[in-house]
Amino acid sequence: MPIAPVGAPVPPAASAVAAATPKTSFGAALRAKAPAPPPPAKPPGPAHATLEALESARLRLDTVLAAARRGRTFTASELLALQADAYRYSQTLEVASKVVEQGAQSVKQAVNTQV
Repeated sequence: MPIAPVGAPVPPAASAVAAATPKTSFGAALRAKAPAPPPPAKPPGPAHATLEALESARLRLDTVLAAARRGRTFTASELLALQADAYRYSQTLEVASKVVEQGAQSVKQAVNTQV
């Protein structure tokens, strides 16, 4: 492609392209070519809510245990509430692990089924 010297007339093909393009602002051109916004996220399901509850219970127990390590003393009612929270956490975790195990077994069975 030859390079024209400075001050030389513009070739007719380039001037035709420049004249044919519409004069729009840069912002308008960006908005026109912007991709559509993504669809809104689906609300979390019950499994997600259960996992969040497990995580918050674990954090709560970790906080109480850290306070005990720092030397905080607890009343009898606080210790009873802590014991109930720990028991509830362990029961929920046990049920969740059984559900996951059952799901994994179901997938294994479905994969091994002869068609």
